[in-house]
Amino acid sequence: MSQIVYVIFVLIWMFIAGMSVMMFDDPDAINNTTTWLIFITIWLYPVGLLAAIIGGWVTFSRRHYRASLIWNCIPLLWIVPLGGFLVYSIIM
Repeated sequence: MSQIVYVIFVLIWMFIAGMSVMMFDDPDAINNTTTWLIFITIWLYPVGLLAAIIGGWVTFSRRHYRASLIWNCIPLLWIVPLGGFLVYSIIM
């Protein structure tokens, strides 16, 4: 079930990834390390998702259920901060 939800987040990621290019509108942003780190982190979501899917199913097939749950939580490293940012922007 969690992997289905993560794949649905790929649709949201495509929008965010497309908009992340706008971080470089300011000419000084090209030299800003923080901007590059945020940009790279956004674009690494599919890699984390694939690692979680493959690692989760491999550990599940080996009957390591706890490890499988941990692997399935990897995409949360991207989803939880984004959700926190959205909640913060709604409240403020």
